[in-house]
Amino acid sequence: MSIPRLKSILLIVLLLFTSQFIQAKILLPSVFGNNMVLQQKTNAAIWGKSDAGKAVKITVSWNKINYGAIADAHGNWKIKVATPGYGGPYTITISDGELLVLNNVLIGDIWICSGQSNMEMPLAGWGKILNNEKEIAEAKYPNIRLLQAEHVTSNFPLNDAKVANGGWQECSPKYIAEFSSTAYFYCT
Repeated sequence: MSIPRLKSILLIVLLLFTSQFIQAKILLPSVFGNNMVLQQKTNAAIWGKSDAGKAVKITVSWNKINYGAIADAHGNWKIKVATPGYGGPYTITISDGELLVLNNVLIGDIWICSGQSNMEMPLAGWGKILNNEKEIAEAKYPNIRLLQAEHVTSNFPLNDAKVANGGWQECSPKYIAEFSSTAYFYCT
């Protein structure tokens, strides 16, 4: 038997052997993650992707109810979970056979702040607000969470948003300097 043929056979055997251990991983849009906030007193939608036909289960720590759905032919699934009044931190466990846990989740009010340059002006940077260094140093509000979308130009709808700083962050001097000053002062 030739060496190239032997290598091909070994590769096929290796792939067959390891394929039984490969599982799809639940994929969530960038708006879901550790430190996130869900709107209070509603049926909040959580969605993502898995393997087509897989059963997806969500358990939330605030009421211990198990919610479920089956991923469609494209692997998409969506589950609505009942949220209480404000509070937390909570955990959300999502499973399709492989576990994904979202930690430090709060329930409260979501404020979407958008607009032109006056809304985008950060605490530090091109429009420096009055006493910006003091404001940034004192921005220690762990119950205020920040999710900042990055600018992306597209000629068609995108499936996910590109977010700054790896997703949701607790409001702190580390993350507030480049955040919208208008949004910050509105929430504080």
